[in-house]
Amino acid sequence: MPLIPERVRRWPRSWRVALLSLLALYALYLIAGNVFLNTPLFDAVTNRKPEKFSMQTGPALTLLPGHAVVWNLRMRGQAGHTVYIFRADRAGAWIDLPALFRREVRIPRIDATGVEAEVERVDKGIPPPPRSDRGWTLRFDAIHSDSIRSGRFGTLFIAGQGHGTVGFLKQLKGGPSELFDSTAGFEKAEVTVGGVRVLDDAHIAARFHFPRHYRDEAPGLRKLDITWAQLQVDARSRAVEIDTGGPHVSVGSAPSNARLTGDVVLDRGALQPGSRVVWRVPVHAGVNADDRGLLALQLDVAQDMRVQARLPRDPETGSELHADLRITGRKIPFRAPAELLPRLTGQVQGAWKFESLNWIADLFVRKPWFHLDGGGLLEGDLKIADGQLAAGSTLDIPQVAAVAEVAGVRLLGQANAHGSIVAGEPAQAQLDVKIPAFRAAPTDAPKALLFDGHAMALTLRGDARLQQQLRDGMRAHLRFNDARVPDLTAYNRYLGGGTGNVRLLGGTGLLSGDVEMDSAGRVGTGRADLRGRGAQLQVAGIALRGDAQLQARVKRADFDAKQFDLGGTTVALRNIQVGDGAGQNNWWGTVALRQGHIDAAAPFEVTAQADLRLRDAGPLLGVFAERSAYPRWVLGMLDSGEVQASGQLRWRSGEMWVDDLQAENERLSLRARLDLAQARRRGNLYLRWGVLGAGIELDGEQRKWHLAGARDWYDQQPRVLPAPKAAPR
Repeated sequence: MPLIPERVRRWPRSWRVALLSLLALYALYLIAGNVFLNTPLFDAVTNRKPEKFSMQTGPALTLLPGHAVVWNLRMRGQAGHTVYIFRADRAGAWIDLPALFRREVRIPRIDATGVEAEVERVDKGIPPPPRSDRGWTLRFDAIHSDSIRSGRFGTLFIAGQGHGTVGFLKQLKGGPSELFDSTAGFEKAEVTVGGVRVLDDAHIAARFHFPRHYRDEAPGLRKLDITWAQLQVDARSRAVEIDTGGPHVSVGSAPSNARLTGDVVLDRGALQPGSRVVWRVPVHAGVNADDRGLLALQLDVAQDMRVQARLPRDPETGSELHADLRITGRKIPFRAPAELLPRLTGQVQGAWKFESLNWIADLFVRKPWFHLDGGGLLEGDLKIADGQLAAGSTLDIPQVAAVAEVAGVRLLGQANAHGSIVAGEPAQAQLDVKIPAFRAAPTDAPKALLFDGHAMALTLRGDARLQQQLRDGMRAHLRFNDARVPDLTAYNRYLGGGTGNVRLLGGTGLLSGDVEMDSAGRVGTGRADLRGRGAQLQVAGIALRGDAQLQARVKRADFDAKQFDLGGTTVALRNIQVGDGAGQNNWWGTVALRQGHIDAAAPFEVTAQADLRLRDAGPLLGVFAERSAYPRWVLGMLDSGEVQASGQLRWRSGEMWVDDLQAENERLSLRARLDLAQARRRGNLYLRWGVLGAGIELDGEQRKWHLAGARDWYDQQPRVLPAPKAAPR
């Protein structure tokens, strides 16, 4: 058979040359085109900016100019913080070659099979180019597939028998973009959220488009403000299982016959009248995910949006829910969903048995100084008006364990809580926690007992507007009266374990407290009153016993850092017996702190400047020497009458330093400093009675008297504490 048919050989020579030239060009195209598609040359052209767009393919074939078929296609693109990934087993496309002369890559149609698509948000974004009309234009009129296998949008994953046609236009280098009228759908699909399957046998149909615009006109989520979209869903709903029985909450699903149906139309960011969603979902929650019933959720859109929810009462747990909420208008603020809250009005009634109620405390406090321990039944009736909890709203917890940890003290008791709305501008949400019986222990020794009592009350109060963080402006008020202190020796742990120069030997007392703080426990004011009876203590080797009343006033407190300002605190001592009991028990004294500070963080430390009022100077003199060691004229000072004194104090874990101690009355003058650190006694004392004066240098059990030039000697001795800073004028 001849290579060239006889009929062709009879053609004019010019025709034969033209035919041969075309055949040669076609052969050259077949060779060049297929080599280009199947070699790194294609990658070099298509992947010039892989951070913005990249494409990998398997085998590829072109038989006609402007048409190509590729297998194992994978494309990845990124715009801003959004990444698009497209995979297909096979794709064929025509390209409009004349359009290339208009700087336009136009592909009228792409047909793909075995399609998978993903859209996700990443932290590292790509800055967009400035607005421009200079770039090439990409125009894909129809990307079509009848075999879409899956689509992933963040944590939402849809798998089934999918189909769709999408078209778009995009001008590169900052030019406009447009989404043509597009459709997508699935039949017999499964839908999962965060790895939990929520829908089976789903029939999904979507239609969407948006007009041509520049990116700066509608960036990111603002594209929804110019988009028209319709979503229709009819699916079998799975039961939601929330198991709280393990160390971590487990969320899963189970088969059910409930359904989700919906037909929603969005036009330029607003839901359209007639949009409706009805979702009936069985709820299994709690330890072992017990069945709580069928939750019915419904959205209806007319002039406004209405959301209703209903869960029938569960006789075993008492759980139920009835909600009817209306949102004024139909606009959806996608960029700031919290803007919906001021438009919200309605009522939510219900009860739920929780295995943990601590999330309620988390609404009020920033740091875990207060929490609800364990579970219980929560009953609520919330009325909402224009995004604000309204008067008449209530929340009740009949019984729950409450724990408050304040300045290293752990308060624990069974409580009941009542929440309400207090009218005002703005209205205030208030939670009243009442603890009929409580006990207090050191945080690091929960079995020890510091005090116990009855009728403790904690009030938490903050802004009731839903768009506000309740805990941002929350204030807490904790109070109790006459708690029993069974043994004062329990407080030796705060005095260096009772091994230093200050030690509690016994006694009982009654303690009352009243303190205010913010949501983090950083700032607070309040008081603590301790009335001790039969208190026994030893200070610098001197035994004291009697009654005492401490009235602590907290001007500022940071319970997180354990810092307290105690200016204004007073201590009153009554019926004090000094020494071994041979004397009378009628000595008294009072201490008033002009300035005082407690650093409760380790090591525990108190610093103060105090004014003292004493029956006489006997206990002060007893620190430096036995009564029999003083000259007779000094002993006469004990009967010299009431003494006014002042001084500077530092007390840290059983160690004490005293400086600038000055005591005066009409007959005597006394100056002293003491270093009672590390179980030793060191110090200097100066006494004057009329023209008589004496100094004592104390070092443990050794005493050295200075009679000549006693005042000069005293003034030359080093201080044991830094001089106090002068108060600012």
